Amino acid sequence: MLGVHESDPQTCFFFLPEIPSGPKRALLCELNRLVDWTFVRDLARPFFTAEGRPSIDPVVMVKMMLAGMLFDFESDRRLVDECADSWAITEFLGYRPGESLPVHSNFTNWRKKLGPDFFRDALHQVLEQAAALGMPLSTSRSVDGTSVKAQAGKQGPKIEMPVGLDPVEYVEQLFAGEVQPADPQQEPTIPVNLHDPEARLQRKKGETADFRYCASVSVCTETGLICDATATPREQAATAVEHVQHDPVGVTEIALDRLYDDGEALGALQAENVTCYVPRTNHDKPGQLSKDEFTYHADVDEYECPAGQRLRHMRYDKKRKQHFYVALQAQCRACPRKAECTPAQRRSVSRADSEPARTAAVRRGLRYDELKTRRQINEHVHLLGKRDHGLGRARGLGLDAMCIQVCLTALAIDLKKMVRWTQMQRAEAQAQRARFAEIGQMAQRAQEPIRALFFALRAGLRQAVGGLWGARRLSGSTFRPTPA
Repeated sequence: MLGVHESDPQTCFFFLPEIPSGPKRALLCELNRLVDWTFVRDLARPFFTAEGRPSIDPVVMVKMMLAGMLFDFESDRRLVDECADSWAITEFLGYRPGESLPVHSNFTNWRKKLGPDFFRDALHQVLEQAAALGMPLSTSRSVDGTSVKAQAGKQGPKIEMPVGLDPVEYVEQLFAGEVQPADPQQEPTIPVNLHDPEARLQRKKGETADFRYCASVSVCTETGLICDATATPREQAATAVEHVQHDPVGVTEIALDRLYDDGEALGALQAENVTCYVPRTNHDKPGQLSKDEFTYHADVDEYECPAGQRLRHMRYDKKRKQHFYVALQAQCRACPRKAECTPAQRRSVSRADSEPARTAAVRRGLRYDELKTRRQINEHVHLLGKRDHGLGRARGLGLDAMCIQVCLTALAIDLKKMVRWTQMQRAEAQAQRARFAEIGQMAQRAQEPIRALFFALRAGLRQAVGGLWGARRLSGSTFRPTPA
Protein backbone atom coordinates (compact mmCIF):
# COMPACT_ATOMS: atom_id res chain seq x y z
CA MET A 1 0.00 0.00 0.00
CA LEU A 2 1.30 3.43 -0.92
CA GLY A 3 2.20 5.44 2.16
CA VAL A 4 1.95 9.21 2.60
CA HIS A 5 4.00 11.11 5.17
CA GLU A 6 1.91 14.03 6.43
CA SER A 7 3.70 16.77 8.33
CA ASP A 8 3.94 20.53 8.26
CA PRO A 9 7.50 21.85 8.44
CA GLN A 10 6.18 25.10 9.89
CA THR A 11 4.83 23.31 12.97
CA CYS A 12 7.67 20.76 13.11
CA PHE A 13 10.26 23.43 13.86
CA PHE A 14 8.01 25.88 15.75
CA PHE A 15 9.35 25.12 19.24
CA LEU A 16 12.99 24.80 18.15
CA PRO A 17 15.64 27.49 17.83
CA GLU A 18 15.94 29.15 14.48
CA ILE A 19 17.60 26.92 11.87
CA PRO A 20 20.85 28.41 10.58
CA SER A 21 20.23 29.70 7.08
CA GLY A 22 23.05 28.71 4.74
CA PRO A 23 23.42 27.83 1.07
CA LYS A 24 22.22 24.25 1.63
CA ARG A 25 19.01 25.28 3.39
CA ALA A 26 18.37 28.08 0.90
CA LEU A 27 18.63 25.61 -2.00
CA LEU A 28 16.35 23.02 -0.36
CA CYS A 29 13.73 25.59 0.67
CA GLU A 30 13.68 26.97 -2.86
CA LEU A 31 13.19 23.44 -4.26
CA ASN A 32 10.25 22.85 -1.93
CA ARG A 33 8.76 26.14 -3.10
CA LEU A 34 9.27 25.60 -6.82
CA VAL A 35 8.58 21.89 -7.32
CA ASP A 36 5.27 20.12 -6.79
CA TRP A 37 6.44 16.72 -5.50
CA THR A 38 3.03 15.01 -5.68
CA PHE A 39 3.91 13.67 -9.14
CA VAL A 40 6.22 11.16 -7.40
CA ARG A 41 3.25 9.45 -5.75
CA ASP A 42 1.37 9.35 -9.04
CA LEU A 43 4.33 7.66 -10.74
CA ALA A 44 4.84 5.19 -7.87
CA ARG A 45 1.16 4.23 -7.46
CA PRO A 46 1.23 1.36 -10.04
CA PHE A 47 3.96 -0.37 -8.01
CA PHE A 48 1.77 -0.72 -4.88
CA THR A 49 -1.46 -2.52 -4.07
CA ALA A 50 -4.58 -0.81 -2.77
CA GLU A 51 -4.49 -2.71 0.53
CA GLY A 52 -1.91 -3.68 3.08
CA ARG A 53 0.57 -1.99 5.33
CA PRO A 54 1.48 1.56 4.23
CA SER A 55 4.93 1.94 2.75
CA ILE A 56 7.42 4.72 3.20
CA ASP A 57 6.28 7.82 1.37
CA PRO A 58 7.87 7.69 -2.11
CA VAL A 59 8.27 11.47 -2.00
CA VAL A 60 10.53 11.07 1.03
CA MET A 61 12.57 8.34 -0.66
CA VAL A 62 13.06 10.32 -3.89
CA LYS A 63 13.91 13.49 -1.95
CA MET A 64 16.55 11.64 0.06
CA MET A 65 18.07 10.16 -3.11
CA LEU A 66 18.14 13.62 -4.65
CA ALA A 67 19.79 15.03 -1.53
CA GLY A 68 22.49 12.39 -1.93
CA MET A 69 23.10 13.54 -5.51
CA LEU A 70 22.81 17.27 -4.78
CA PHE A 71 25.47 17.15 -2.07
CA ASP A 72 27.47 14.15 -3.40
CA PHE A 73 27.00 11.63 -0.59
CA GLU A 74 28.88 8.64 -2.00
CA SER A 75 26.90 5.86 -0.25
CA ASP A 76 23.45 5.17 1.14
CA ARG A 77 24.84 4.75 4.65
CA ARG A 78 26.39 8.22 4.60
CA LEU A 79 23.19 9.59 3.05
CA VAL A 80 21.12 8.40 6.04
CA ASP A 81 23.68 9.76 8.51
CA GLU A 82 23.84 13.17 6.82
CA CYS A 83 20.05 13.43 6.61
CA ALA A 84 19.72 12.61 10.31
CA ASP A 85 22.36 15.19 11.30
CA SER A 86 21.24 18.01 8.99
CA TRP A 87 18.23 20.11 10.07
CA ALA A 88 18.07 21.62 6.59
CA ILE A 89 17.59 18.19 4.95
CA THR A 90 15.15 17.12 7.67
CA GLU A 91 13.08 20.22 6.97
CA PHE A 92 13.31 19.47 3.22
CA LEU A 93 11.92 15.96 3.83
CA GLY A 94 9.09 17.25 6.03
CA TYR A 95 10.23 15.19 9.05
CA ARG A 96 10.12 16.23 12.68
CA PRO A 97 13.43 16.44 14.56
CA GLY A 98 14.13 13.03 16.06
CA GLU A 99 11.70 11.20 13.76
CA SER A 100 13.07 7.92 12.38
CA LEU A 101 14.36 8.07 8.82
CA PRO A 102 14.51 5.20 6.30
CA VAL A 103 17.50 2.91 6.68
CA HIS A 104 20.15 2.45 3.99
CA SER A 105 18.82 -0.95 2.84
CA ASN A 106 15.50 0.63 1.86
CA PHE A 107 17.11 2.51 -1.01
CA THR A 108 18.43 -0.64 -2.69
CA ASN A 109 15.02 -2.30 -2.48
CA TRP A 110 13.21 0.79 -3.78
CA ARG A 111 15.57 1.24 -6.72
CA LYS A 112 15.10 -2.38 -7.75
CA LYS A 113 11.33 -2.13 -7.34
CA LEU A 114 10.79 1.13 -9.21
CA GLY A 115 13.32 0.56 -11.99
CA PRO A 116 15.06 3.07 -14.28
CA ASP A 117 11.91 4.05 -16.19
CA PHE A 118 10.41 5.55 -13.01
CA PHE A 119 13.35 7.92 -12.53
CA ARG A 120 13.40 8.74 -16.23
CA ASP A 121 9.73 9.74 -16.05
CA ALA A 122 10.48 11.78 -12.91
CA LEU A 123 13.10 13.70 -14.89
CA HIS A 124 10.50 14.44 -17.57
CA GLN A 125 7.99 15.63 -14.96
CA VAL A 126 10.51 18.07 -13.49
CA LEU A 127 11.29 19.30 -17.00
CA GLU A 128 7.60 20.03 -17.62
CA GLN A 129 7.41 21.95 -14.35
CA ALA A 130 10.46 23.97 -15.38
CA ALA A 131 8.70 24.86 -18.63
CA ALA A 132 5.60 25.84 -16.65
CA LEU A 133 7.72 28.22 -14.58
CA GLY A 134 8.67 30.05 -17.77
CA MET A 135 12.05 28.53 -18.63
CA PRO A 136 12.25 28.67 -22.45
CA LEU A 137 12.69 25.15 -23.85
CA SER A 138 13.64 24.93 -27.51
CA THR A 139 13.21 21.96 -29.82
CA SER A 140 16.93 21.65 -30.61
CA ARG A 141 18.99 19.10 -28.70
CA SER A 142 22.61 18.11 -28.33
CA VAL A 143 23.38 14.46 -27.54
CA ASP A 144 26.67 13.12 -26.24
CA GLY A 145 27.93 10.52 -23.80
CA THR A 146 30.73 10.20 -21.27
CA SER A 147 32.41 7.13 -19.82
CA VAL A 148 31.79 6.20 -16.17
CA LYS A 149 34.02 3.79 -14.27
CA ALA A 150 32.14 0.65 -13.28
CA GLN A 151 32.36 -1.03 -9.88
CA ALA A 152 34.06 -4.01 -11.51
CA GLY A 153 37.72 -3.70 -12.42
CA LYS A 154 39.92 -5.38 -14.97
CA GLN A 155 41.77 -7.14 -12.14
CA GLY A 156 38.58 -9.02 -11.19
CA PRO A 157 37.42 -12.43 -12.43
CA LYS A 158 36.93 -12.32 -16.22
CA ILE A 159 35.73 -14.68 -18.91
CA GLU A 160 35.62 -14.45 -22.69
CA MET A 161 32.17 -14.16 -24.27
CA PRO A 162 31.33 -14.48 -28.00
CA VAL A 163 30.44 -11.18 -29.66
CA GLY A 164 26.73 -10.43 -29.99
CA LEU A 165 25.38 -12.36 -26.98
CA ASP A 166 23.64 -11.05 -23.88
CA PRO A 167 26.28 -11.05 -21.13
CA VAL A 168 23.93 -11.80 -18.22
CA GLU A 169 22.29 -14.73 -19.99
CA TYR A 170 25.64 -16.07 -21.16
CA VAL A 171 27.08 -16.01 -17.63
CA GLU A 172 24.00 -17.78 -16.24
CA GLN A 173 24.15 -20.45 -18.96
CA LEU A 174 27.88 -20.87 -18.44
CA PHE A 175 27.52 -21.53 -14.70
CA ALA A 176 24.59 -23.86 -15.37
CA GLY A 177 26.74 -25.88 -17.78
CA GLU A 178 24.48 -25.21 -20.77
CA VAL A 179 27.27 -23.68 -22.89
CA GLN A 180 30.99 -24.26 -23.21
CA PRO A 181 33.57 -21.53 -22.52
CA ALA A 182 34.42 -19.53 -25.62
CA ASP A 183 37.80 -19.94 -27.28
CA PRO A 184 39.27 -16.59 -28.44
CA GLN A 185 41.41 -18.39 -31.03
CA GLN A 186 38.40 -19.83 -32.82
CA GLU A 187 35.87 -16.97 -32.69
CA PRO A 188 35.84 -13.25 -31.86
CA THR A 189 35.21 -12.65 -28.16
CA ILE A 190 35.03 -9.81 -25.66
CA PRO A 191 36.08 -9.88 -21.98
CA VAL A 192 33.29 -9.88 -19.38
CA ASN A 193 33.69 -9.27 -15.65
CA LEU A 194 31.72 -11.78 -13.57
CA HIS A 195 30.94 -9.17 -10.89
CA ASP A 196 29.35 -6.79 -13.40
CA PRO A 197 28.75 -8.58 -16.72
CA GLU A 198 27.00 -5.64 -18.40
CA ALA A 199 30.02 -3.32 -18.16
CA ARG A 200 32.40 -3.21 -21.13
CA LEU A 201 36.18 -3.07 -21.22
CA GLN A 202 36.94 0.15 -23.09
CA ARG A 203 39.13 3.21 -23.11
CA LYS A 204 39.32 6.60 -24.77
CA LYS A 205 42.30 8.66 -25.74
CA GLY A 206 44.31 9.49 -22.64
CA GLU A 207 42.60 6.81 -20.50
CA THR A 208 43.64 3.36 -19.38
CA ALA A 209 41.47 0.41 -20.41
CA ASP A 210 38.95 -0.54 -17.74
CA PHE A 211 35.36 -1.70 -17.37
CA ARG A 212 33.08 1.28 -17.91
CA TYR A 213 29.57 2.38 -18.79
CA CYS A 214 28.46 5.28 -20.96
CA ALA A 215 26.22 7.98 -19.44
CA SER A 216 24.32 9.65 -22.30
CA VAL A 217 22.30 12.86 -21.96
CA SER A 218 20.18 14.95 -24.31
CA VAL A 219 20.54 18.66 -23.51
CA CYS A 220 18.48 21.65 -24.66
CA THR A 221 20.85 23.91 -26.58
CA GLU A 222 19.10 27.09 -25.38
CA THR A 223 18.77 26.62 -21.61
CA GLY A 224 21.20 23.76 -20.89
CA LEU A 225 18.49 21.68 -19.19
CA ILE A 226 18.86 17.91 -19.47
CA CYS A 227 15.76 16.69 -21.31
CA ASP A 228 16.54 12.96 -21.22
CA ALA A 229 19.20 10.72 -19.71
CA THR A 230 20.11 7.06 -19.89
CA ALA A 231 23.09 4.70 -19.72
CA THR A 232 24.44 2.11 -22.15
CA PRO A 233 27.31 -0.39 -22.02
CA ARG A 234 29.20 1.75 -24.55
CA GLU A 235 28.52 4.90 -26.55
CA GLN A 236 26.53 4.10 -29.69
CA ALA A 237 24.66 6.06 -32.33
CA ALA A 238 21.31 4.39 -31.66
CA THR A 239 21.13 6.16 -28.27
CA ALA A 240 20.32 9.45 -30.05
CA VAL A 241 17.17 7.87 -31.51
CA GLU A 242 16.14 6.69 -28.04
CA HIS A 243 16.59 10.21 -26.64
CA VAL A 244 14.38 11.71 -29.35
CA GLN A 245 11.64 9.12 -28.82
CA HIS A 246 11.60 9.77 -25.04
CA ASP A 247 11.81 13.56 -25.22
CA PRO A 248 8.72 15.08 -23.50
CA VAL A 249 8.80 18.32 -25.50
CA GLY A 250 9.60 17.20 -29.04
CA VAL A 251 12.73 17.55 -31.16
CA THR A 252 13.19 19.17 -34.56
CA GLU A 253 16.99 19.63 -34.56
CA ILE A 254 19.78 17.56 -33.09
CA ALA A 255 23.52 18.25 -32.95
CA LEU A 256 25.87 15.26 -32.80
CA ASP A 257 29.56 14.44 -33.06
CA ARG A 258 31.34 12.14 -35.52
CA LEU A 259 30.53 8.96 -33.62
CA TYR A 260 26.84 9.41 -34.49
CA ASP A 261 27.49 9.62 -38.25
CA ASP A 262 25.77 6.27 -38.70
CA GLY A 263 23.38 5.75 -41.60
CA GLU A 264 20.82 3.66 -39.73
CA ALA A 265 20.68 6.03 -36.76
CA LEU A 266 20.45 9.10 -39.01
CA GLY A 267 17.70 7.43 -41.04
CA ALA A 268 15.71 6.71 -37.88
CA LEU A 269 16.12 10.31 -36.73
CA GLN A 270 15.03 11.68 -40.10
CA ALA A 271 11.99 9.40 -39.95
CA GLU A 272 11.06 11.32 -36.78
CA ASN A 273 11.28 14.60 -38.81
CA VAL A 274 14.49 15.62 -37.05
CA THR A 275 17.18 17.61 -38.86
CA CYS A 276 20.60 16.14 -38.06
CA TYR A 277 23.72 18.32 -37.78
CA VAL A 278 26.71 16.00 -37.70
CA PRO A 279 30.26 16.20 -39.10
CA ARG A 280 31.21 13.69 -41.76
CA THR A 281 33.31 10.70 -40.76
CA ASN A 282 36.35 10.21 -42.95
CA HIS A 283 36.53 6.58 -44.14
CA ASP A 284 39.01 7.28 -46.93
CA LYS A 285 42.22 5.33 -47.01
CA PRO A 286 45.54 7.16 -47.32
CA GLY A 287 46.95 7.29 -50.84
CA GLN A 288 43.64 7.26 -52.71
CA LEU A 289 41.07 9.75 -53.91
CA SER A 290 38.19 10.53 -51.58
CA LYS A 291 34.86 8.89 -52.22
CA ASP A 292 33.27 12.36 -52.18
CA GLU A 293 34.87 13.06 -55.57
CA PHE A 294 32.90 10.20 -57.14
CA THR A 295 29.38 10.88 -58.48
CA TYR A 296 26.58 8.37 -57.97
CA HIS A 297 23.97 7.98 -60.73
CA ALA A 298 20.87 6.46 -59.18
CA ASP A 299 19.09 5.88 -62.52
CA VAL A 300 21.69 3.35 -63.66
CA ASP A 301 23.09 2.42 -60.21
CA GLU A 302 26.67 3.34 -61.12
CA TYR A 303 29.44 5.59 -59.87
CA GLU A 304 31.43 7.97 -62.05
CA CYS A 305 35.05 8.70 -61.16
CA PRO A 306 36.67 12.16 -61.53
CA ALA A 307 38.21 11.00 -64.84
CA GLY A 308 34.78 10.19 -66.29
CA GLN A 309 34.98 6.39 -66.09
CA ARG A 310 32.06 4.31 -64.79
CA LEU A 311 32.20 1.94 -61.80
CA ARG A 312 29.54 -0.78 -62.17
CA HIS A 313 27.78 -2.76 -59.46
CA MET A 314 29.65 -5.97 -58.60
CA ARG A 315 28.18 -7.51 -55.43
CA TYR A 316 26.06 -6.93 -52.31
CA ASP A 317 27.14 -7.85 -48.77
CA LYS A 318 24.00 -8.78 -46.77
CA LYS A 319 25.80 -8.83 -43.43
CA ARG A 320 27.28 -5.37 -43.83
CA LYS A 321 24.36 -4.10 -45.96
CA GLN A 322 26.70 -2.59 -48.53
CA HIS A 323 26.91 -2.50 -52.32
CA PHE A 324 30.31 -2.61 -54.02
CA TYR A 325 31.13 -0.93 -57.33
CA VAL A 326 34.34 -1.55 -59.33
CA ALA A 327 35.96 -0.16 -62.47
CA LEU A 328 37.55 -2.11 -65.31
CA GLN A 329 41.26 -2.83 -65.04
CA ALA A 330 41.90 -1.57 -68.57
CA GLN A 331 40.25 1.76 -67.75
CA CYS A 332 42.22 2.22 -64.53
CA ARG A 333 45.48 1.19 -66.23
CA ALA A 334 45.04 3.89 -68.89
CA CYS A 335 43.81 6.57 -66.42
CA PRO A 336 46.30 9.45 -65.89
CA ARG A 337 45.14 9.86 -62.24
CA LYS A 338 45.58 6.23 -61.20
CA ALA A 339 48.64 6.99 -59.09
CA GLU A 340 46.64 9.29 -56.82
CA CYS A 341 43.41 7.26 -57.04
CA THR A 342 44.38 3.77 -55.81
CA PRO A 343 47.46 1.53 -55.47
CA ALA A 344 45.38 -1.50 -56.52
CA GLN A 345 44.85 -2.67 -60.08
CA ARG A 346 41.38 -1.10 -60.15
CA ARG A 347 39.34 1.20 -57.96
CA SER A 348 36.34 0.02 -55.93
CA VAL A 349 33.74 2.07 -54.05
CA SER A 350 31.18 0.89 -51.47
CA ARG A 351 27.72 2.28 -50.83
CA ALA A 352 25.62 1.37 -47.77
CA ASP A 353 21.84 0.98 -47.85
CA SER A 354 21.61 3.92 -45.46
CA GLU A 355 23.74 6.21 -47.62
CA PRO A 356 20.76 8.52 -48.50
CA ALA A 357 20.31 9.29 -44.80
CA ARG A 358 23.97 10.26 -44.46
CA THR A 359 23.67 12.40 -47.57
CA ALA A 360 20.63 14.24 -46.14
CA ALA A 361 22.47 15.18 -42.92
CA VAL A 362 23.59 18.82 -42.61
CA ARG A 363 27.38 19.12 -42.71
CA ARG A 364 27.95 22.88 -43.09
CA GLY A 365 26.24 26.26 -42.87
CA LEU A 366 25.52 28.99 -40.33
CA ARG A 367 23.12 26.89 -38.28
CA TYR A 368 25.59 24.00 -38.31
CA ASP A 369 28.35 26.26 -36.97
CA GLU A 370 26.02 27.67 -34.30
CA LEU A 371 24.94 24.25 -33.03
CA LYS A 372 28.52 23.01 -33.21
CA THR A 373 29.44 25.72 -30.70
CA ARG A 374 26.42 25.06 -28.49
CA ARG A 375 27.20 21.34 -28.48
CA GLN A 376 29.89 22.14 -25.92
CA ILE A 377 27.14 22.41 -23.29
CA ASN A 378 27.27 18.60 -23.06
CA GLU A 379 30.87 18.75 -21.90
CA HIS A 380 29.84 21.25 -19.21
CA VAL A 381 27.01 18.97 -18.04
CA HIS A 382 29.38 15.98 -17.89
CA LEU A 383 31.82 18.09 -15.86
CA LEU A 384 29.10 19.07 -13.38
CA GLY A 385 27.98 15.46 -13.01
CA LYS A 386 31.47 14.12 -12.35
CA ARG A 387 32.74 16.99 -10.22
CA ASP A 388 29.70 17.83 -8.07
CA HIS A 389 27.25 14.92 -8.24
CA GLY A 390 29.22 11.67 -8.05
CA LEU A 391 29.04 10.59 -11.70
CA GLY A 392 32.75 9.78 -11.82
CA ARG A 393 32.09 6.19 -10.69
CA ALA A 394 29.12 3.82 -10.74
CA ARG A 395 27.52 3.38 -7.34
CA GLY A 396 25.85 0.06 -8.11
CA LEU A 397 26.20 -3.09 -10.18
CA GLY A 398 24.37 -3.55 -13.45
CA LEU A 399 23.02 -1.36 -16.23
CA ASP A 400 19.76 -0.57 -14.43
CA ALA A 401 21.61 0.84 -11.43
CA MET A 402 23.72 2.95 -13.77
CA CYS A 403 20.61 4.29 -15.55
CA ILE A 404 19.06 5.27 -12.21
CA GLN A 405 22.25 7.05 -11.14
CA VAL A 406 22.41 8.99 -14.41
CA CYS A 407 18.75 10.04 -14.14
CA LEU A 408 19.17 11.17 -10.52
CA THR A 409 22.28 13.14 -11.49
CA ALA A 410 20.36 14.79 -14.34
CA LEU A 411 17.54 15.62 -11.90
CA ALA A 412 19.98 17.25 -9.48
CA ILE A 413 21.54 19.36 -12.26
CA ASP A 414 18.15 20.45 -13.63
CA LEU A 415 16.84 21.37 -10.17
CA LYS A 416 19.87 23.56 -9.48
CA LYS A 417 19.43 25.21 -12.88
CA MET A 418 15.76 25.91 -12.03
CA VAL A 419 16.72 27.56 -8.76
CA ARG A 420 19.44 29.62 -10.42
CA TRP A 421 17.07 30.72 -13.20
CA THR A 422 14.36 31.83 -10.75
CA GLN A 423 16.92 33.74 -8.71
CA MET A 424 18.11 35.49 -11.85
CA GLN A 425 14.53 36.31 -12.82
CA ARG A 426 13.83 37.65 -9.34
CA ALA A 427 17.01 39.75 -9.37
CA GLU A 428 16.18 41.06 -12.84
CA ALA A 429 12.65 42.00 -11.78
CA GLN A 430 14.00 43.76 -8.69
CA ALA A 431 16.55 45.64 -10.80
CA GLN A 432 13.82 46.62 -13.25
CA ARG A 433 11.64 47.94 -10.43
CA ALA A 434 14.63 49.92 -9.13
CA ARG A 435 15.20 51.35 -12.62
CA PHE A 436 11.54 52.37 -12.90
CA ALA A 437 11.69 54.00 -9.47
CA GLU A 438 14.84 55.90 -10.45
CA ILE A 439 13.22 57.04 -13.70
CA GLY A 440 10.19 58.25 -11.72
CA GLN A 441 12.39 60.19 -9.34
CA MET A 442 14.28 61.74 -12.24
CA ALA A 443 11.01 62.76 -13.89
CA GLN A 444 9.77 64.23 -10.62
CA ARG A 445 12.97 66.23 -10.19
CA ALA A 446 12.71 67.46 -13.79
CA GLN A 447 9.10 68.55 -13.24
CA GLU A 448 9.85 70.63 -10.12
CA PRO A 449 11.05 73.78 -12.02
CA ILE A 450 8.10 73.52 -14.40
CA ARG A 451 5.67 73.14 -11.52
CA ALA A 452 7.24 76.13 -9.69
CA LEU A 453 6.90 78.28 -12.83
CA PHE A 454 3.31 77.16 -13.27
CA PHE A 455 2.36 78.05 -9.70
CA ALA A 456 4.12 81.41 -10.01
CA LEU A 457 2.25 82.23 -13.22
CA ARG A 458 -1.04 81.14 -11.68
CA ALA A 459 -0.44 83.29 -8.59
CA GLY A 460 0.48 86.32 -10.75
CA LEU A 461 -2.58 85.81 -12.94
CA ARG A 462 -4.84 85.60 -9.91
CA GLN A 463 -3.31 88.76 -8.48
CA ALA A 464 -3.79 90.66 -11.77
CA VAL A 465 -7.38 89.50 -12.18
CA GLY A 466 -8.13 90.37 -8.57
CA GLY A 467 -6.72 93.91 -9.03
CA LEU A 468 -8.81 94.56 -12.13
CA TRP A 469 -11.97 93.32 -10.45
CA GLY A 470 -11.36 95.49 -7.38
CA ALA A 471 -10.73 98.60 -9.47
CA ARG A 472 -13.94 98.06 -11.37
CA ARG A 473 -15.99 97.76 -8.21
CA LEU A 474 -14.50 100.96 -6.78
CA SER A 475 -15.39 102.92 -9.93
CA GLY A 476 -19.06 101.88 -9.53
CA SER A 477 -19.37 100.64 -13.10
CA THR A 478 -22.14 98.15 -13.65
CA PHE A 479 -23.24 96.23 -16.61
CA ARG A 480 -26.10 97.73 -18.50
CA PRO A 481 -27.61 96.08 -21.52
CA THR A 482 -27.75 98.13 -24.74
CA PRO A 483 -31.33 99.32 -25.53
CA ALA A 484 -32.93 97.87 -28.62
